[in-house]
Amino acid sequence: MSDAILRLSDLRAALGLALDAFEAEHGTELLIARDHYWHLPVDRAFDLSRRPARDADLTVGQVSDDLAEVRALVEAGAAAPAWHSLQHAIGVLRAVEDAARP
Repeated sequence: MSDAILRLSDLRAALGLALDAFEAEHGTELLIARDHYWHLPVDRAFDLSRRPARDADLTVGQVSDDLAEVRALVEAGAAAPAWHSLQHAIGVLRAVEDAARP
């Protein structure tokens, strides 16, 4: 198998392991300390032919909004469109990563 092919089962397992490790280190709940973060849209993040321009490319994300969206998709039992749900899950994961760092 090529290193450039992602099996979603591997990603799901890796995320589960990472969240298990976080829970063991920090507990089952996380008080979000910082709500706003810089967001570089994904189409810009993969365009290495040009450097991101702060004003044109960076926007502001909000963890509280991401949390509300994640809760809504869990309650609905559906996550379509996938890109929208992933965008909010990534925002929450960044907050978890931030809390896990020393």
